Amino acid sequence: MPEFGIDLRSWKGPALWLVLAVALAGAAASVSSLIETTLANRTIRALSKHQDVAVDARWAPPEEILARINADIESDRIDDAQTLLNSAGANLPPDIRAAALYNVANARTRQGAAAVEKGDFDGGAALINLAKSEYRMALKIKPGNWDYKFNIDVAMRVVRDLPLANNPSNKNPKPPKQIWYEIPGVPRGLP
Repeated sequence: MPEFGIDLRSWKGPALWLVLAVALAGAAASVSSLIETTLANRTIRALSKHQDVAVDARWAPPEEILARINADIESDRIDDAQTLLNSAGANLPPDIRAAALYNVANARTRQGAAAVEKGDFDGGAALINLAKSEYRMALKIKPGNWDYKFNIDVAMRVVRDLPLANNPSNKNPKPPKQIWYEIPGVPRGLP
């Protein structure tokens, strides 16, 4: 009977070496990934214990960057958290970026509300407005997230967004009528 096809006996040696090389490359990739995950988990645990660990925004895994942002927020270093978020923003997956924006916005809302309670209305309004813009960015990434919607509603109740009126009569406003307490002299009659 004639044989059809290729004689595999001549390919046995090189094919075996090829399979072995692919297996070794896969094992090396798995070991590398395991080491990277172990180091990231070690950094995240250190940050959760309030240890100051540097995180490189260009090379660190996204979860490690989020942990550093959260540690900066807990230490009241919101500007550092914002800087890290801005520098790592393009490299972060959408879910991690939305969570980081949400956490920074929550911290700004807390600071803004405290400033408003102390009577610093301008400083509080500025912080709340920053928080609202961060909530909006997070909602663009995850529009169905109920927590984001609820917290932007809370921030809007602290400092309202008032619409700008396009009223042509505002160009030459008429002076308001004088009320009795603005008229010079002592008012007469009963209070």
